[in-house]
Amino acid sequence: MVQQRRFYRQIIIRYIQTPVQEPENIDYEIDYIYQVLGLGDERDDVGRHVFRALVKASKRGEGISSRDLMALSEVSQAAIIYHLNLFQRSGLVVKEGRNYVLRGYTLENTLGELENDMHRRFESLKEIARKIEGKQ
Repeated sequence: MVQQRRFYRQIIIRYIQTPVQEPENIDYEIDYIYQVLGLGDERDDVGRHVFRALVKASKRGEGISSRDLMALSEVSQAAIIYHLNLFQRSGLVVKEGRNYVLRGYTLENTLGELENDMHRRFESLKEIARKIEGKQ
C-alpha cells in the first residue's frame, strides 16, 4: 500500500502597511502581496524572486520551470525547488508537467481561490463551534 503524502496548506495573513504607490513598480506590489501572505519577508530574496517570476509568467499566460527560474538568477535549483514546494504546500502554485503555474492561472484568481478555501474552512469551524455550544 502506497502511503499518500499529506500537505498542510498554511497561509499566514500579516498586517503590513499598505505600500505607498510607486509609479510603474510592479515588483514592489508583488513583494507586498508576498509579505502579506506570510510567504517570506524583505530579506528572503530567493522566495521573492520565485514569486515574482511566477506572477509575471501568469500575466503572459504561461508557466515556468525550475530551470527557467534558475536561469533568471544566480540561485541553485535546490533553493528554487524548495520555494516552489513551499508555494505548492500553501496552495498558491500547482505543477503542470515541468512547469509551475499559479493555482488560479492569474494572481487575482489565485487569491480568490485562497479566499474561498479560507471561507469554507471557517464555515466548517463555525459548524463545529455550534455543535460544541449545543452540548454545553
